[in-house]
Amino acid sequence: MRQSSVRQPPSAAPAVGASQTAAAVLLATAPAEGGGPAAVLPWEDATVLGRLVGQLASLGFGQVDVVTRPAWEAVVGAALESAPVPVRLQLSDDVADDLRTIAEIARDDEDAPLVVAYADLVAHREALAGLLADPRLGSAILSTGGRTGRPYAFRVRNRRGRVVSAGSPFHYAHKPGGAFLGVLKIAPRDRATAARQDDALAELVAQPSPEFLEELDHKAARWRHSLARGVIGAERAAARESAAADGGPPPEPTPIDPEELDRVELPPELREELDRRLAAAPHDAAALTLVGLVRAGAHIGNSYLRTLFWARPLSRADIDRAAVDIREVDEDKVLLDAAVKASDGFFTTHFVSPYSKHIARWAARRGLTPNQVTTFSLLIGVLAGVAFATGERWGLIAGAVLLQVAFTFDCVDGQLARYSRQFSKLGAWLDSIFDRSKEYVVFAGLAIGASRAGDPVWVLAGAALTLQTVRHMFDFSYGAGQHELLASAPTPPLSQVGDGTGRPVDAMTEAAAVVAAAEAIDPSAEELVLEPLPRRAAKGALRAWRSIDRWRAIPWIKRMVAFPIGERFAAISITAAIWSPRVTFVVLLSWGGFAALYGLTGRLLRSFSR
Repeated sequence: MRQSSVRQPPSAAPAVGASQTAAAVLLATAPAEGGGPAAVLPWEDATVLGRLVGQLASLGFGQVDVVTRPAWEAVVGAALESAPVPVRLQLSDDVADDLRTIAEIARDDEDAPLVVAYADLVAHREALAGLLADPRLGSAILSTGGRTGRPYAFRVRNRRGRVVSAGSPFHYAHKPGGAFLGVLKIAPRDRATAARQDDALAELVAQPSPEFLEELDHKAARWRHSLARGVIGAERAAARESAAADGGPPPEPTPIDPEELDRVELPPELREELDRRLAAAPHDAAALTLVGLVRAGAHIGNSYLRTLFWARPLSRADIDRAAVDIREVDEDKVLLDAAVKASDGFFTTHFVSPYSKHIARWAARRGLTPNQVTTFSLLIGVLAGVAFATGERWGLIAGAVLLQVAFTFDCVDGQLARYSRQFSKLGAWLDSIFDRSKEYVVFAGLAIGASRAGDPVWVLAGAALTLQTVRHMFDFSYGAGQHELLASAPTPPLSQVGDGTGRPVDAMTEAAAVVAAAEAIDPSAEELVLEPLPRRAAKGALRAWRSIDRWRAIPWIKRMVAFPIGERFAAISITAAIWSPRVTFVVLLSWGGFAALYGLTGRLLRSFSR
């Protein structure tokens, strides 16, 4: 690694409110069409690299290192002439040298976050801000569960929001559910780990093993098959349209034969695109750094792209396409939609969020903070409890309305935080505590009101409060237990291509012999031999339970059955306003008890299946 120069910005005014402490390493190492670096492809009146450095400067980054090849020093340096922050140009000969450079920079200042990213990506600023400006996220990646980046993005597998396996040019993730989009934030606590792992990876990729090279070939084959599948799909769609136009029967749908994929002749533009991606893949030090951290046991979170724009253009045609596509996306609308939780309950998603997100935008434009909205929501909740405590019909109706207003602003505070990027650990704690406080104050108000009306329900109220407290305890303890299990799970060495920890050779040999003997009698006996009955039963039950999710209404019904806070507050408001507190507590106990049993059963099945 050789440092070429330090380029000072012509005017290095920090972004308002920016810490100016975070640093970034941008990898301008992927070749573009024609052989130059993809990072200097033109974008409007600048370059892709220049645009990205400007975005990082607006997010508070005070130092940027750009890693590139010696042959590209002049052209990359020219692209950084007007950079708004100090930029160091680091010259590196190959991916092993890239990893050593990242390791050296990671050791420089272990008190600030470090970002490792592709220098040739084009994304909405807010897509980057969701990862880089959220202090709740320690080490994390920009990722997606959608089709963005496919088939070329390296895949990851997540559990409970944590990356537990990651792919790279030379590693694969078993049963992945997401894709790494080339931006990795490393928390200060993980910088030393990243440096140590990158040094180890540099030694491995300097002289890649046959297994590493074989995995790279497998990726090439998989990417080609993915493109071929698209070609076959387009041909079959055209055949169906032609048959429909002629009035004949459509062709019978048939599965695609793997050998058919090998025979497909890709169009020239797809062949060229595949060649460019394959040329760029071995240089991906960002994905390798991610693998190093995951296999060291670091907690890597996710910031999801949602429907914001992301692309990695490696040619002029890619640039032209990205320039058109990004203009078709209303960034503010997408950001507002993304402020709504994707995993909310049925009532919240369909009856509150459609209007609460607009209140959140209104609050953001007037400078309100999420903590202010959270406090306001608590005060409205207390007023709802006071109204319920009157025991009068008007008080029950007023309390029901006020409770819904309180819940609306309970949704607004989180949406405001996500929309305006105003995150804090204090805010998350207040939101959790105040949610519980509102609920228990309402319980007390309903019980007091019922007593004043001559129908004491203190036993029911105490039982409902106890049930809800136990449910919260189970939720938090189960989540904490799962995170502890993930943290303590063994990880494979960096030299291993796959993400399985494997079994001792003797055990594998013995198991293989047993399976071979059993399969001579029953070809399906492998699973019977290797897994105990409770685990197989649990897995079968989970598969059957998940299989019904193909009906669109089923996931929503499952969310309602779990009795989340939106459904609980709706049940309280409706039953109290129409009937009485006694009916309210009976509903809370009946539905809440069933939800507790439902959740406990699911957790037991998941525990037995592992």
